[in-house]
Amino acid sequence: MKTTIINSLCIALVLFVTSCNSGKKKETQTIEEPQIEEVDMGLTGDNSMTSLDWDGVYEGELPCADCEGIKTVVTINSDNTYLIQETYLGKETTPIETKGTFEWDDQGQRILLSNDRNPFFVGENTLTLLDSDGNKNTGDLQELYVLRKVMD
Repeated sequence: MKTTIINSLCIALVLFVTSCNSGKKKETQTIEEPQIEEVDMGLTGDNSMTSLDWDGVYEGELPCADCEGIKTVVTINSDNTYLIQETYLGKETTPIETKGTFEWDDQGQRILLSNDRNPFFVGENTLTLLDSDGNKNTGDLQELYVLRKVMD
């Protein structure tokens, strides 16, 4: 009889210990959810749109395949409108004017023009004409695609 009582107590003790351990196992097996960091889309930090005095008049001479160059004057306004005046040197004397609106890209670095125009990268007192894919031109002529801000 003593053996039966001792065996019963041992079984009860084993069950008690394993039930306590099973709770701990669940606790240690719990997988924590990874913390999702807030992604900065460039609109809240430092970027061209928020940090630069970007509105104003920019001018320069862009490369031209079949003329001496394109005298270009771009006016961008704080109400997201623009005016581009282009004079084809050696061909035209009257500037061709294009007006429209623009919006900023997601990073706040480039302005995307209406009228199917190539975008511009906005830098410190500069506008850089980008290719149709939104990339800066590279090579020996890359500096020719940069318009400088006219200071008042």
